[in-house]
Amino acid sequence: MNRWIAGLALLLVFSTSLAAGASAQSRIVTLEWTAPGDDAYVGRSTTYDIRFSRSPISQSNFLLATKLNIAILPGVAGSKEHLTVVGLMQGVGYYFAMRSLDDGGNSSQVSNIAYLAGNVAGVDAVYAPPEFSAPKPNPALGSTQFAVTLPRPEWLRVEAFDVAGRKVRTLAMGQYSAGHFDLRWDLRDDSGQRLDPGAYMVRSQVGDAVFLRRVVVVG
Repeated sequence: MNRWIAGLALLLVFSTSLAAGASAQSRIVTLEWTAPGDDAYVGRSTTYDIRFSRSPISQSNFLLATKLNIAILPGVAGSKEHLTVVGLMQGVGYYFAMRSLDDGGNSSQVSNIAYLAGNVAGVDAVYAPPEFSAPKPNPALGSTQFAVTLPRPEWLRVEAFDVAGRKVRTLAMGQYSAGHFDLRWDLRDDSGQRLDPGAYMVRSQVGDAVFLRRVVVVG
């Protein structure tokens, strides 16, 4: 099995999606992410290393965080994964992060950090993750668009790449206010030329979250 390609870990998405009271003393949180491949955007990883801590997690202290004892068989690259964690204490904030490994023992970088806040006025509060939808339509002829949701003001960077990894278009770059909007792409490159038919990758970085979307352009 091929080893990790440098930078692949930056495409890993990891965020909290909900929290509900399991009992008077504990909470439940469901974590969701997109499976990376073991060789660029194909194949599947061998295992996940998911950890949590009451203190902020970073690249340097990831191994000091508590490891979740799980046995999730990673899906193929691009598939949606989820994990429900139970028994979390009420009123306590938790940080979650993960990395994935291939069968050669090579690991990705640590994902972006998901945060589950403690109780606010007696009610569970959850970090609301940003959203960057799949393209519609796809395959696309003439144009396509992405639905973007920002729960709070964020720095947004959206770029499109061809299959060789060359950047063909910058779709967004800058600070955006909270809210929901559609980001349209006319399927042209930065010079205004129409793209050749084929597959393109759109990489969106919203704060610490990174999304990867595949667009097929038809002639």
